Amino acid sequence: MKEKNIGVAYEMYFDMVYRICYLYMNGCGADSEDACQQVFLKYMEHGGFDSGEHEKAWLIVTAQNVCKSMLRRVYRRHVSLSEAENVMVEDKADGIMEEILKLPEKEKTAIYLHYYEGYSGAEIARLLKCRESTVFSYLHRGRKRLKKRLEEQL
Repeated sequence: MKEKNIGVAYEMYFDMVYRICYLYMNGCGADSEDACQQVFLKYMEHGGFDSGEHEKAWLIVTAQNVCKSMLRRVYRRHVSLSEAENVMVEDKADGIMEEILKLPEKEKTAIYLHYYEGYSGAEIARLLKCRESTVFSYLHRGRKRLKKRLEEQL
């Protein structure tokens, strides 16, 4: 599968890439869209992929890296209070996603990849470049925090 078609890849993976970006950007739709555009621009520049799984994994890792890069930019850290008041808060899909967004980055990513994208612990470990046992720790801690927060809401 060395040859790639941006239209097919966009149709297949846009939702996944957008959701990853949405998680990293703490629910900001505009930033998530910007990050998605950058991911697919990088995709067009990439030479090709060995398989569909390689392509999907590359998109996940690239989406994470693009978002991390965007979050490090200086302009994101210096927003005046008056500007922040004017920003519209977007509706979240449901209470669970809202709580997932509040988790620490690694727990949030592990939970998303496992429950929303169906990746196994070993696959997530390869994507996050950590041990499989670490992924299971992220999942355990994330589920524990989610359970506690959701019980508090009830």
